[in-house]
Amino acid sequence: MYVTSISLSYIFLGMFLLASALFLYFKSLVIKTLKKSPSREEIIENMRNVKECRHRNSNIANLYGFWGILSLIIFIYFKFFYSFGLIRMNYVIIYLIIEIISIVFYEIKVRNLHKEK
Repeated sequence: MYVTSISLSYIFLGMFLLASALFLYFKSLVIKTLKKSPSREEIIENMRNVKECRHRNSNIANLYGFWGILSLIIFIYFKFFYSFGLIRMNYVIIYLIIEIISIVFYEIKVRNLHKEK
């Protein structure tokens, strides 16, 4: 299946927006669990270990931030620098698989660390 470079660029823009929203969500959780935050008690009442949760949320936010920036770079490349018309959809599928695998591997790594403790 082939897709035009313009429509593919907007797919990557959508991925950037989604990753940016998730980045902001996890960063806001990190900020709201600071000691000076007024909403700290509402957020941490269900957490077992606040420090570990803050560290985990910060790492997940950084992971989504990385994929967001990469998606933005790919969007800019396809939108402004790629002049050919059609691109295979396989590249997008491979990109999504790599992104999902990195997130799943991070979750597995975090769970294994908790089992060791």
